[in-house]
Amino acid sequence: MATFTLLVTSSPNSTDLHLAATEFANTAVKDGHILRRVFFYGDGVYAGLASQQPPQGQKSALQLWRQLKEDLDTPLQACIANSLRRGVTDCREAKRYNLGEATLADCFELCGLGEMAEALNDSDRVIQF
Repeated sequence: MATFTLLVTSSPNSTDLHLAATEFANTAVKDGHILRRVFFYGDGVYAGLASQQPPQGQKSALQLWRQLKEDLDTPLQACIANSLRRGVTDCREAKRYNLGEATLADCFELCGLGEMAEALNDSDRVIQF
């Protein structure tokens, strides 16, 4: 049994890697492995944008990650610096920077790179999508 962390750096709008990542995570957990967390970095933070509208008939990356969080109770952590640069904010940061409403979905949390460093230490493997 291995423990792992997912590192998601791809934009949810440019590839199917978010679908592949959620399928990988679900399969690995069914096979007895432990998913410590999912960390979103770079354009991957757009997965946490609450206002996503997928193409008709498709699930949004947000829906895929929300379902994974519900099923596995795995933390979905977006890099705070990358998120702020892209206009993805939680209530606290929106208020801090006087940006109006939060744009981060409630199933995600903003975290620093220290969380990713902790994940590297606590996981047998880090898999990037």
